[in-house]
Amino acid sequence: MDSTQVDYDANMYCRVAQKGDLAGINKVITDAVMIWPVSARSKKLIIPVLCYTENDLDYYQVFVWIDRHQIVGAVLWDSKRTIDTCRGYASLLHGIYVSPNLQGQGIGKALLAEVKDSAKASEISPDGLLVKAERVSVSFFEHCGLERITTTSPGDYPYQFWCPL
Repeated sequence: MDSTQVDYDANMYCRVAQKGDLAGINKVITDAVMIWPVSARSKKLIIPVLCYTENDLDYYQVFVWIDRHQIVGAVLWDSKRTIDTCRGYASLLHGIYVSPNLQGQGIGKALLAEVKDSAKASEISPDGLLVKAERVSVSFFEHCGLERITTTSPGDYPYQFWCPL
């Protein structure tokens, strides 16, 4: 399989998340964090911060990737407001997660493509997506061709990327 594309079949597809998907979304996040190269204590502290609540699903647009009736990927982005950046107005890509056993198969790229298409068609018309990545996902965003944003001051978030629309 080409790494830039997922082979679709009737058992594998992307759709807009529903409130009933929250447990599945948070399981994917938890599973993904558990393989990060950080201490067990760090994982214990990180997971509750990254997991979402029903209120979050009202605020973010969320897509889930389904494989054999299971949520195996999720992407969340701020579809209601833009941020003024040095590159233009951006929507914040809040998080993208894929189950560890399916990483590297194009699901993350497919989820990113869903957000890009949705953002292009949105009422807020952003110029691009702003990603504030975790250190462990920097290589993923570089592989997807996103432009690394150079930080200009010590207080800037260190792993930022720009995805033009």
